[in-house]
Amino acid sequence: MFLSVCNINTSYIYYFVGASLVINSSWKNPSGQWHVGCKLVYELFTDTLTSRVKKERKRRWDEENQEAIAEAVKQLDQFDKKHTKVEGAHLKMVREDLQNRVDLLRKQADSYDDKGPVIDAVVWHDGELWRAALDTQSLEDESGCGKLADFVPLTNYRLEQKHGVFSKLDACTCVLNVYNERNILSIVTDSSPHATHVAGIAAAFHPEEPLLNGVAPGAQIVSCKIGDSRLGSMETGTGLTRALIAAVEHKCDLINMSYGEPTLLPDYGRFVDLVNEVVNKHRLIFVSSAGNNGPALTTVGAPGGTSSSIIGVGAYVSPAMAAGAHLLVEPPTEGLEYTWSSRGPTVDGDLGVSISAPGGAVAPVPTWTLQRRMLMNGTSMSSPSACGGVALIVSAMKAEGIPVSPYTVRKALENTSIPIGALPEEKLTAGQGVMQVDKAYDYMQKVQNLPCVWYQVKIKQAGITSKPTSSATSRGIYLREPLYCHQSTEVQQYLFGIFGVSEYPGAWSK
Repeated sequence: MFLSVCNINTSYIYYFVGASLVINSSWKNPSGQWHVGCKLVYELFTDTLTSRVKKERKRRWDEENQEAIAEAVKQLDQFDKKHTKVEGAHLKMVREDLQNRVDLLRKQADSYDDKGPVIDAVVWHDGELWRAALDTQSLEDESGCGKLADFVPLTNYRLEQKHGVFSKLDACTCVLNVYNERNILSIVTDSSPHATHVAGIAAAFHPEEPLLNGVAPGAQIVSCKIGDSRLGSMETGTGLTRALIAAVEHKCDLINMSYGEPTLLPDYGRFVDLVNEVVNKHRLIFVSSAGNNGPALTTVGAPGGTSSSIIGVGAYVSPAMAAGAHLLVEPPTEGLEYTWSSRGPTVDGDLGVSISAPGGAVAPVPTWTLQRRMLMNGTSMSSPSACGGVALIVSAMKAEGIPVSPYTVRKALENTSIPIGALPEEKLTAGQGVMQVDKAYDYMQKVQNLPCVWYQVKIKQAGITSKPTSSATSRGIYLREPLYCHQSTEVQQYLFGIFGVSEYPGAWSK
């Protein structure tokens, strides 16, 4: 939202559209300048929330319109009873006006089009911080509600971690950020219930109701919005880059990314380069969903299932989950991967899925859904489940003074997971198996003083030129098509690694 400087008169703000806003006399503004803007609120809401708000506003409008029609018909009926004969130009004009009023009120329902309320925003500097407040009276049904002066001023969310709510009607929370020296106000809202659900799985904390806790109750979360509401919540390169920068700046230990889509070029691109830097240079542990496009081969999504630096997580369902969450009459006797959980290998021969974790949960959702919790399924749910488990391990290691790194954590997870199924090809779906937090913790304790080795394998193949890989090298040998088996192939293997012990056991520095 772009802002403009307005004129001020005592406690009123007058700005370019001719409207006036009443400010709260307790707000400090040494400069006396108020920066004002407006925004169509439907541009901030999800499609689901917009639909609900429109439906409720239409219901209220219909009630008011029907009352107006009833009153107009009553006045016309009273006129006709009083004037059995309409004579004279004046009476004819009066009756025609009453009849037109009835006709217009009845017809306007057919042309009803709700473009949405417009909210006003005011930004000012209180001498220490930039503050912002919203006027949402256009959203409120009750007169006097939503006034600017009643809004609790907010500053950039990272500074005070406070949020606001537009109105009772939408129940939608928002946070505000002021950019470009007060000229731009960013109003941040949800793109869907997805992120709240994911965060709840990882770190929901209910001291009085522990059964509602997440995997790592009370773990501190830095929320970075990468989805653009204008694009149907699709992530953007700018959003992804800003999120990685924020994770490094705030010295986060872990990153969970429950996002992804198919890719032609695995382990390739600007974002993958940044992820490699975040993991290998800044030592953040990166966990991400493997994708929901199974059970076909090579359906793992990017970046979770296609990037070497990321721990890609598949979706597991236990017999208890199948019976309780999905109400199966005959649940499976053993745990298995969801059929839709994406499978490897990647097109350049990597396994694709690292480990698996529960792929469904009943977890918190935003208040605008008018629900407290919701059941969702997907690798978007298995990823925060795994990330929460890793958070427990990292927390324990820190408490005991044992250094951790992305490599030691990944090694512990993959070496202690319980395999799913007896067939070798099950690893394409489940990775090394279902993660075991307790066993991974014990493993890291036992190997903390042992030297660690980290390396990557690169394969260069001659004679196969039709593979859509990003370069002449791959991460493995993948002969999927029959033609690959009907011709000779020359393979060269390269090892890139670091061997020995770093400045402290269990971690690496180049």
